[in-house]
Order: sequence, then C-alpha cells, then structure tokens
Amino acid sequence: MRAWLLSVLVIGCDLEPQKIMPTEPRPSPARDAGVPDAGPTQYIGVLTAAQTVSIVPRVAGLLSKVHVGAGDEVVVDEVVAEMDPVQMQEELRAAQAALAAASSAVTKAMVDVEDARRKLALETKAVEQGVSPTQNVEEARLNVKRADAIAQQARSAKNVEAARVQTVKANVTDTRLRAPFAGTVAQRYRDAGNRVEAGQPIVKIVGHGSMRLRFGVPPQIAKSFPVGTKVNAKIDTITTPVSATVKQVPPSVDVASGLIFVEAELESAPPDARPGLGAIVKP
Repeated sequence: MRAWLLSVLVIGCDLEPQKIMPTEPRPSPARDAGVPDAGPTQYIGVLTAAQTVSIVPRVAGLLSKVHVGAGDEVVVDEVVAEMDPVQMQEELRAAQAALAAASSAVTKAMVDVEDARRKLALETKAVEQGVSPTQNVEEARLNVKRADAIAQQARSAKNVEAARVQTVKANVTDTRLRAPFAGTVAQRYRDAGNRVEAGQPIVKIVGHGSMRLRFGVPPQIAKSFPVGTKVNAKIDTITTPVSATVKQVPPSVDVASGLIFVEAELESAPPDARPGLGAIVKP
C-alpha cells in the first residue's frame, strides 16, 4: 500500500508543468544616426554613343524616299530621306504671290502719302493767300497722317510675307534630309509613301565618335561621382577593362528606377565597342 502511494506521488510530481524562462533579446549592433547604408561596390551600365540624332522633317508632308536602313553606314551630309517637294513648291508659289500683292499695296500707299502731302502744301499756300479757310489745312494734315499709317501697315504686311517666303524656301530646300555627322543607322521608323508630321523621326543615327558609359547609382551615392571622377568598367564581350571619366551627373532622379544615371566618357574605346553593350562599373 505504501509503495502504491509513493508511486502516485512521484507521477504527480512529474505532471507538474515546467516554467519556461523568457530569453532576453540580443542587442542590435549600433549604427550612427544619419549615416546611409553602404551602397553596392559595382553598378550596372550600358555603352551609348556620344552623338545621337533622329532625322525629322521641319514640316508635315509625304515621305517620298528613304535611302538607308538599320545598320547602314552614313557619312556627313549624306541624303538619308526625301520629302515630296510638290506641296511645298505650291506653298512657295502662293507665298510669292502674296508677297507681290503686299509689295503693290506698299507702292500704292506711298503714292497716297505723296498725294496727301501735295494737297497739304496747296492748302497751306491757299490759307497764306487768304483764299482758303484754316480748317482745310487741318483736314489736309489729318489726311497725311492717315496715309502714313496705311503705308506703315502695308510695309509691315510686306515684311510678314517676305519672311514667309524665306521660310517656305528653306522648307523646299530641306525636303532632302541629310545626316549631320558620320555614323550608323540605328533604327528606321518610316517607309516611303507614308505621311510624316513635322518633328516625327524617320531614322535614328548614332555617331562614330567618342562613346559614353551610362550607369545608374542610388541618389545617396551620386555625390561620390563628381565630374572628373575615374571609373573602371568590364564591358560585355570585351576582355580588357576600360577606364572612363565622369562627364555629367544629372540633379534629378529617374522616376521609373529611382536611380541617378551618371554619364562617363571612355578614355580609349576598344575597336569592338558599340552602343548597347552592357557593362559592370566599379569606382
């Protein structure tokens, strides 16, 4: 009996819940307030051409010819596309006719001025001789002022039409769209037969000159890349690292990426470097 009671007591002691002591949290490492986290030691970049241009017409019209396609090489002043000149030539004829009419209006206005001045002289002489009232002289003076005002308006209208003629002449000349520098056609946007609005690109040309390295950095790191800073880059498909000098650090942040895109000019571009190649940039 005593043995049975002793066993019950032992089992009852084992069923008592154990107390779990709370563990103290580990202290986090101290960090100075106001000091930003260290940024990455390398950044993603891409090679770009220092010279890039989209060939666009100055006025809307029909695109009659496109002489180049993507990948074609072009030289300075080469004609890459042509606009149909018929519409612009008609505009030029209309502008020249309007200028001729404005010139005739100026001639007539000047004749009227001379006639008004002649009548004023006659009325003045008649008043001096006492054969005409003073009121006639005042009216003649007003007629001279009116004639002068009309002549001034005619001269202004002629100047406007003359400027229009010069603008249309320039547009006629600009129907032949030329490459401003030697380069490669990166993209062809329009084909012959399409109507193109003023300012719409027809082809895009990248220059053969110096190349730039464009890479994005966090805003808090951008101050570490002032103009003149040297950086090194490992470019895709090119085994030897290249050096570049920072030329531009824009003040604004790119909304889409949240980065500031720094531009650096390659000090010596490898022969096989071309726009669009990716790069890993290190300070």
